[in-house]
Amino acid sequence: MKTLVTHINPHLDDIVGIWLVKKFMPDFEDSKIEFISAEQGKSGLSDSDDKLFIGVGMGKFDEHKGDLDESAGSLVWKYLKQNSFAPSDEISQKALAELSEWNRLIDTGKAPITEFSEFSVQSFIRSQDSQDVSSLKSTELGLEILDRIFAILKAQQQALKDWEKRQEFETKFGKTIAVKSSAVDRAFCKREGSANLYLIFDPKNTSVQFFTPSFDRDLEPIYIKVKSLDKEANWFLHQSHHMVICGSSSAPESKKTKLSFEQLIEIAKTI
Repeated sequence: MKTLVTHINPHLDDIVGIWLVKKFMPDFEDSKIEFISAEQGKSGLSDSDDKLFIGVGMGKFDEHKGDLDESAGSLVWKYLKQNSFAPSDEISQKALAELSEWNRLIDTGKAPITEFSEFSVQSFIRSQDSQDVSSLKSTELGLEILDRIFAILKAQQQALKDWEKRQEFETKFGKTIAVKSSAVDRAFCKREGSANLYLIFDPKNTSVQFFTPSFDRDLEPIYIKVKSLDKEANWFLHQSHHMVICGSSSAPESKKTKLSFEQLIEIAKTI
């Protein structure tokens, strides 16, 4: 069986390196993980076809041999790109580049101070316990977290592409943006937009969100209108009156709207 080796109580960058190898180097997908002392890892330990050293061993994936401004994860990412292991689609490539750079900045101490809080990913995966069992548990937790981060980053990249096709217009609420996307969410809109009202139509799940970031606007008139036009759908007016929702991953059994994206835009324009 192929093996990946890192130091006991691994850092986030070592886990990123392991995650990248297991995810994108097919021969190592089912590899086992072993841990050695960081002191032992200072000596030259040779990579082979069946064993790779990540963050130890002074080999190609160990930044401690003198690779300034690199981390174990960034060294693996460079290797994947140079040796045709990286995914070919643009969205995955951009997401992985962002993930690698985020971790490199953390590992080299150049990330914003907020990345080093007790609520950070690296805090979650450091057990401060020099045991193989706890090291493996930390690594497995880190691998799962990275899977979820990767999915989020890919969604953000898709959201950026979808955002290019957004529609902007004026309504009684002020500047309004409507976008058809399964990736755009409220947080993305707040970050990328500057509107008083947003309409997100998810064509994959046929779900709808109207929302406003303004505390001075009440979306009840939209709720009354869509409810009157689409009585059978499960429309929901949030208690803040800042969101009108139909369909949600939190309520998969809810009855979806029959109104089209274009009809929903017209509703927003005519309120």
